Amino acid sequence: RGLWGIENLSLIPGKAGAAPVQNIGAYGREAKDVIERVEMYCVESGSMLTLDAAHCEFGYRESVFKHALKGRVVITAVEIALTRTPQPHLGYGDVEREVEARGGATLRNIREAIIAIRRTKLPDTAELGNAGSFFKNPVVDQPVAERLKTEWPDMPLYPAQEPGKAKLAAGWLIDKAGMKGYREGRVGVHERQALVLVNLGGATGSEVIALARKVQTAVRDRFGVEIDTEVNIL
Repeated sequence: RGLWGIENLSLIPGKAGAAPVQNIGAYGREAKDVIERVEMYCVESGSMLTLDAAHCEFGYRESVFKHALKGRVVITAVEIALTRTPQPHLGYGDVEREVEARGGATLRNIREAIIAIRRTKLPDTAELGNAGSFFKNPVVDQPVAERLKTEWPDMPLYPAQEPGKAKLAAGWLIDKAGMKGYREGRVGVHERQALVLVNLGGATGSEVIALARKVQTAVRDRFGVEIDTEVNIL
C-alpha cells in the first residue's frame, strides 16, 4: 500500500506480539521506530492495558516485557505508525548495493533486496532448526572500540545509541575467534552467518546452550569482549 517504515524488517520470522518484546531489528531499523503503543492482557488482574511506546523501555533487543513485565502480560495487539513519505534506510553496504542493482530505492526494491540478503545468509527454519540471531552485537566503551580497531583495522564498527559507546559486530567477532562453521555433535555455528546456532538434528536445548557458552568463551579469550545472547534463555 505504499507505506514506509518496516521494509527493512522483511522476512523476520515470528509473530507481531513478539516484535515489541525483543524490539526486533535488522539493517538499521527496529520495531521501536514504528511502534506507537502496545495492548496487553494482564495475567494478574485479568484486565486489558495499553502501554505507550515511551513506557516500553525499548533498547537494543530489550524492552520492559523482558524484565518488569515478563510473564505478567500477554501482548494482544501492536499499533504501528507508517508513512507515505519515502524514507529509505540503506546504511548497510549489502542493502545499498542490492537496492541499486534493482534500480533504486523504491519500497519494493528495498523489500526484495532485504529478502534476498537474508535468504543468502540465514538458514531456512523449515529446513534447518535455528532461532535466528543467537547473539547480540556487543556495545563497548569508545576507547575499547578504538583499541580493537587499531589491532583489527578491518573490524566493523557502528555508532551506539548511548554516548561514549560503540557497537561491534558479534558475527565478525565469532568468525575471527574461529567459531564460524564450527560443529560439535548435533549442534553447530552456521557456516554463512556466525550469529546463528543451528540444530543439525535431534539436539537438545542443553546442547545448544553449551555451544553458545563455548562461542562466548572463544570471543572473550580472543578479544576480551563479552557477547550476550539475543535468545531468551529461561
